[in-house]
Amino acid sequence: MLDPSISPKTVQRYLLPAEKCVVAVRRHWSILIRPGAAALGAAALALAMAWYFPEENAVVHLAVWPAVVAAVLWAGWHVMVWRHDYFFVTDRRVMVTHGVLTRRVLMVPLGKVTELKFQRSLSGRILGHGTLILESNVTEDSLKDVQYVPWPDTIYVRMCDLMFDSKE
Repeated sequence: MLDPSISPKTVQRYLLPAEKCVVAVRRHWSILIRPGAAALGAAALALAMAWYFPEENAVVHLAVWPAVVAAVLWAGWHVMVWRHDYFFVTDRRVMVTHGVLTRRVLMVPLGKVTELKFQRSLSGRILGHGTLILESNVTEDSLKDVQYVPWPDTIYVRMCDLMFDSKE
């Protein structure tokens, strides 16, 4: 399950020489609903205030538009972060990459994963995302919950297949 919007060069950057990528996806687009709704709400509020208050009330007009610009920039930042965050599963590891300016890669060896679960809320079932919960005997829980994973049931089955193949 390789997302066609992710370039092969991006995937290869994180792979070991003999490693095969099985899953490479971005977080689900629904992670952008809240920032998008906030930006649209700010723009709608600004338009309503500009329409309601007369143009002579310059304080309202000058104070509202910077807030709209800030909300739109905030939403744009979230889109940029979403475009650069990936979830990878290889035949050896599970990885999550974060960051635009500073890149962070969280990794757990597949052999160290002791338990794998997934859960889907009602909104996750409607929109098509879920949370993968990885439990491992690694001391750090840096990669415990991976939220907004698209097709979590399919990815769960593929990961279970890899885990059971590697333990036999």
